[in-house]
Amino acid sequence: MPSDNHLLIAKKACTRCSTQKRRCDRALPHCALCKRLRHQCKYEISPGGSSGPTPSPSPKPTVSFRSGLFALDHLKDAIIQELVPITPEDVLLSYCQAIEPWFPVVSVSRLRSRLPPTWDEAPLDFALLCLCILLITATPPSSPEDGNNNSEFTSMYLYTKSTLASTEGLGVNSFLTVQSRILVTLFEIGHGFYPAAYISIGAIIRAADALETRPWVDSSLSQSPNEEEKREETTLIWCGILILDRYIAIESGPQPPITSSRSLSIHDFLKPTLCPTHDPNQNRTSSICRLSRLIEASSLLEKIHITLNSSSVEHELNIEELILTVQTLVVLQGILNLEVGDELYLYAPGLNLCNIALLLAFEHGSKVPPLTSGPTANCTSIADTSLNSILNTVTSVVELFMLDTRPIDFNLIPPFVAFLVFKAAAIVTQRLLLNADSSENLKTLRILRKFLEAVGKRWLSCDRYLKILNEDTTPRLLKVLEQG
Repeated sequence: MPSDNHLLIAKKACTRCSTQKRRCDRALPHCALCKRLRHQCKYEISPGGSSGPTPSPSPKPTVSFRSGLFALDHLKDAIIQELVPITPEDVLLSYCQAIEPWFPVVSVSRLRSRLPPTWDEAPLDFALLCLCILLITATPPSSPEDGNNNSEFTSMYLYTKSTLASTEGLGVNSFLTVQSRILVTLFEIGHGFYPAAYISIGAIIRAADALETRPWVDSSLSQSPNEEEKREETTLIWCGILILDRYIAIESGPQPPITSSRSLSIHDFLKPTLCPTHDPNQNRTSSICRLSRLIEASSLLEKIHITLNSSSVEHELNIEELILTVQTLVVLQGILNLEVGDELYLYAPGLNLCNIALLLAFEHGSKVPPLTSGPTANCTSIADTSLNSILNTVTSVVELFMLDTRPIDFNLIPPFVAFLVFKAAAIVTQRLLLNADSSENLKTLRILRKFLEAVGKRWLSCDRYLKILNEDTTPRLLKVLEQG
């Protein structure tokens, strides 16, 4: 990962610091002061292309659909206006620091080998991918009440979505455009944009399917990959699709993931690449190894989701399979804990997915009437004990983030952790509604809610989860929580 911070320094202070005569460190894409104060950070573009002191930001580029002049070059020019003064290297560095550590679905080595020196020399699909990287690494508004910043944040998202739609309308499809779609869907998940994320995942799958018949369509796109690169890109894309599709499914009701009916054929394609990653001598930090673990965890999450949402007759038949899936999850959880090492598992997306699956399974198991005989006779008591263990683990790790000695690194925290903590908080909330005098549960719920408030500075889905928790909480309990 590159670490040359001098690549991210502008020549002059940002607009806000310059206007208010504050000391600006000129960091790109956001100076430290604006980032700390949760303000939007803008740099004026000088005629030579460098950043300068400045007035108001330029309006979003507009392209007329009625003039008959709308074409790929116009679309690319409009995207580039959104990207300057940041350089292609700056955008790649942002991805490496804020997304790649936990969701490596873009080949950094391939992008770096073909990195254009200027935006004018960048292919359309590369510019589009960079726009999507800027979107997902953008700082959300400091609070829902901050109308101006909230409007600009939403506008940036809508502009990126409309650019993707325009690209599609012009018949453009390539590996980079599909990866752009994946990043936008990840943005929608992280910031709680539903049902947009649920709809977007279907569009990604169709776009990925289209690559098989005609992977590239225009000379303005990135250079056509060779067969080895094509397989690598296809692997990264389908790994990203499977992970997001399975995660979105648990957020969106009882329906199975869209890819569920095709998972066997997709896994057959991925097997030659993913299977070697199980070799203990493999470098566990490589992107493909990390994606492999995410695929394993998401596959088990899918099995839990489908089993729990099956009909009552099917569920009785699948109870032993559910137990086997839980046992496999526990084994994978142990392996991932060893691989994560000293790092807190809230930074490990594979562990996030494992623990979500276990929470769902144990919550269900703790509510099932105990059987008097058979191999599943003790399932209820075991599930209840295991559920308490996971809740305690999640709470203790979350509590570390609340201490000044262990501040949150927002660049490393994946959006999946938001649902994990929300689910834990929802379970504790239900327990409190049944036993409002439980001081231990009150303490646990306060910790989990405070964590969601803190991570809401990076992923707005946390605000959505807090609203859901509030709706499921009595006014009396909310008052007690506020008094703590």
